[in-house]
Amino acid sequence: MKLVPFKMERMQSEHEHGVKFNLSESGVEPLKIHELVDTPELQKQLLDIQLGYSQTNGSIPLRETIAQYYEGATADHILATNGGAEANFIAAWWTYLENPDRREFIFMVPNYMQLGGVWRNLGGTVKNFNMIMRDNEWIPDIEQLKSILSKKTSAIAICNPNNPTGAIIKESYLREIGNLAEDYDAWLISDEIYKGAEIYEEETPSAHGLYSKTIITSSLSKAHGLPGLRLGWAVCPSKEVAKEFWTYSDYTTICPSTVSDWLATLALQTKIQTIIGRRTKQVVRENWAIMKNWLDMHGDIFEYVPPSAAAICFIKQKTGLSSLEFVERLMKKKSVLISPGEHFEVPGYLRIGFGSEKEFLQKALDKISEFIAELH
Repeated sequence: MKLVPFKMERMQSEHEHGVKFNLSESGVEPLKIHELVDTPELQKQLLDIQLGYSQTNGSIPLRETIAQYYEGATADHILATNGGAEANFIAAWWTYLENPDRREFIFMVPNYMQLGGVWRNLGGTVKNFNMIMRDNEWIPDIEQLKSILSKKTSAIAICNPNNPTGAIIKESYLREIGNLAEDYDAWLISDEIYKGAEIYEEETPSAHGLYSKTIITSSLSKAHGLPGLRLGWAVCPSKEVAKEFWTYSDYTTICPSTVSDWLATLALQTKIQTIIGRRTKQVVRENWAIMKNWLDMHGDIFEYVPPSAAAICFIKQKTGLSSLEFVERLMKKKSVLISPGEHFEVPGYLRIGFGSEKEFLQKALDKISEFIAELH
């Protein structure tokens, strides 16, 4: 069997380190190790770590630290993974095999396309339900979701805050989605990797505990600015499901890095989280102001709904080019990488990340402006 390529990740992997300006990233500017390990005592502890295998499902201190952010969860409800990508992969794989009589997967679009891609490559049927624009916001199309649910539906997958739109799915919509999942006895998988990167005062509601068959996936990569740790997690509704997930991870990456496990435990301490969260929100709020000003300067070319969270904006472009052609020509002529809407199954749109350092962001946007001017 030949796998369908993960187009967005392949484009990023091939080009992100070769361009001068990479705005395809969706997280905030990553932290440096010394910013996290900022005392002589911590530095000594880091250097004294023995580089053996870690606890395969994540150390108890790490899982206890993650569990504190999910009401009612304990360390036994958590599986630590190598990035949110592994958590998503296991969630898709497990829900696919968990009930052989259910081979339909309902997937929110636009989205980070991994979950749907894994399910499709396993041989299942993927049905999209859309985020739609209404009253200048992106919302889930609940009526469409109702129309495509069936007794063959194994799982519904959402992303909140949403990638690539930056929309926060409000609690009222989450409850409707959870109720529908329960009505059809389907699993609900909620990718919450951008929770904590809100631009305004509104907090993102979690789907955790919404319904007895809810799985949360997340990681330190986006809202926490620590993608290089490759440390993610799945929050399962029971200890039994978490043990089953653990069995699956035995066949994937075995265990997280020992160093990443230790650094993640440190980063997720409440005091450190307060500092990281403050930094993240400062970056997204100040950089969104730069991004918004630039978009408004090009109002004849771009239409957009302001994101509510995450350092990403999903923009409708009216250049006469396909979005993929726009991205490829921009990269070739100006050495700037952004993501085309085709990679989110929404042609005509562009995703631009604005989580980098301000001066870098402004220079990259200036290069895109030059490219747009040369199109006319």
